[in-house]
Order: sequence, then C-alpha cells, then structure tokens
Amino acid sequence: MMQPRKWTLIEVSDHQGVMNVGGRVGACHGPRAFSLVFNRLRGRCPVHEQKAFSAAVSPIGSDVFENYRHAADAIRDAQRLHPVSLVIGGGHDHAYSHLLGLSEALGGKVKLGCINIDAHLDVRAPAPLPGSGSPFYLAIESGVLDPERLIEFGVQSHCNGPELWAYVERKKVQVVPWNDLRFADRVKQFESKLAELAARVDAVVISLDLDALAQAYCPGVSAPQAEGFSSSEIIRMMEIAGTHSKVISLGIFELSPEHDVQEATARVAATAAFHFLESKLSG
Repeated sequence: MMQPRKWTLIEVSDHQGVMNVGGRVGACHGPRAFSLVFNRLRGRCPVHEQKAFSAAVSPIGSDVFENYRHAADAIRDAQRLHPVSLVIGGGHDHAYSHLLGLSEALGGKVKLGCINIDAHLDVRAPAPLPGSGSPFYLAIESGVLDPERLIEFGVQSHCNGPELWAYVERKKVQVVPWNDLRFADRVKQFESKLAELAARVDAVVISLDLDALAQAYCPGVSAPQAEGFSSSEIIRMMEIAGTHSKVISLGIFELSPEHDVQEATARVAATAAFHFLESKLSG
C-alpha cells in the first residue's frame, strides 16, 4: 500500500527586513495568526494528520543575514526529509531564505524556478540594509536563482521605481504586470505561466506576498494595495499549483495581524495554504 504523502511547516517569525525599509511592522506575528486559523480547517484530505513536523526558526535577531541563514537551514533540513514544504513568514525578504534552503537541499544540478505572486518586484539592492524588498535581488546576485527562471506575476506599476524595472529588464526576468491582468482571466494566466516555467525547470517554488491581493481581501499586510487579486483567485491558483508535480514548496509572507481586520488576511493565507496542501497530498 502506498504511504500517504507528508509535508513540513517552517515558521519564520521575523520582520526585521520590514523594519529596515520603514514598512508597517507586525509580520513577526504572522505564523501564529496563520496557525490559529489553519489549525481549525478540516477537509476531505487529512492535511493535518499528514504533517510530518513543524519547525519554528530561531534564534531571530537584528542581523538579517543571520536570520536568513537560520531560516534557510530549517528549510533545507525539512526539504531533505520530505518533498513538500510550506513556509510561513515573516517579511518577504525570507523568500531569499526559502530559495536558498531549497537550493541547498536539492543540490546544484537541479534547475530551480520560482513564481513570485506580488505587487512588488522585490529586487531592491540591499543598500544601506537588506529589507523586505530585496529577496530576489539577493537570490539572483548570489547565484541561488537564475533570473530567467523567475516569473514576477501581478506586479503593479506604481509599486516599483525605475531602477527596479531597469534591473529586471537587464536580468531578463519575466514580468507579468497587473495592467495586463486587470481584465484577463487571471487564474488561467497563472496556470499558463506555471506550465511554461515548469517545462524548463526541475522544481518550482511559489512565493506569495499577500499584498498581491486587494486590501479589501488582505488588509493585514505591510503594504496594502487598492486593487489586486481576489481571495477566490488566489485560492484557485494555489489549488492549481498543488496539483503540479514540479511544485515542491509554497511560501506565504507579509501576514501582519496587527493590521488585520477580523482575521481576514489570516483566513486568506490559511485557506490558500490548506487548498495547496490538499491538492498536493491528494494528487
């Protein structure tokens, strides 16, 4: 009899990167707010029973690079034990930790790709300090991620300065701007881009910054947006990601419960994660 699939949870309670860029703090409490909702969810698939273990990243201090190292170590160790992982932040700068840990777990010969669902490009140079807007710059410049294997999905024009657009153009990062998605079938576009990326890599990571959703759905983030994805679109996108054999990990970042309204953002994050795992474990 086939053994049930297992998954791991890595919680990163850190918003030092958000502080470094003057953002609204509170994401260090994201994992706890997530778990309070997630642990109440039940479905046909026994998602909770199939969790192998969870790890809370520690210690967390003021040195962001030490924090990244601790988080990457936990993610690496989890991935080596089980092929499906869920990372809950914390600031989105830990998308770098996420990619670093997976890259180390998989080894240098594995072609790793990433879809970043986000209003921001997050390719800001870490000057004077690395922050929540720096993860993909760090991943690209350190050789963890080939820029041509990164898709920036849902990026909003007013959230990113000229130097950031120049960087992704120079590095040949594929960008799917919100302006192209506003009146499109956004779920179908995501499914198409996932298939396109998966065809040229060995493993795919999904990085979801909750500010990709409109503030009406996700008020509890560092940088809320007037428009963006709906909760239904994101949940369906996570189901699609979960069914794809090459998607190995989902990271959800920027849940800031101090700014949330009646757990709205935590509910979106938890429900999206649950549907991702249900699809992945049932496949």
